[in-house]
Amino acid sequence: MEEITIKDKDGNNLNISVIGFFKIPELEKEFVMYGLVDDDETNEDGHVLLGEVIREEDNIRIDGIESEEKDLVVAYYNEVINQIGGNENE
Repeated sequence: MEEITIKDKDGNNLNISVIGFFKIPELEKEFVMYGLVDDDETNEDGHVLLGEVIREEDNIRIDGIESEEKDLVVAYYNEVINQIGGNENE
């Protein structure tokens, strides 16, 4: 998985492990599936997070998903996972 550095809302750099990007034409927006990367090698727990991608010049910002768009974004995420052979109920 590709690792990239993003800025959070406070301007702090965060390293994330990108799983993939997808676009939702109806919203004319791009989204990312990612996991936060930490330095604890014993940490076996992980979560897939979703966020809206905002591209600004050479920088990428990841925003939260607007509440009125959440159901559609999750439906697209589930479809992507099903297409790559995952199980959305795990």
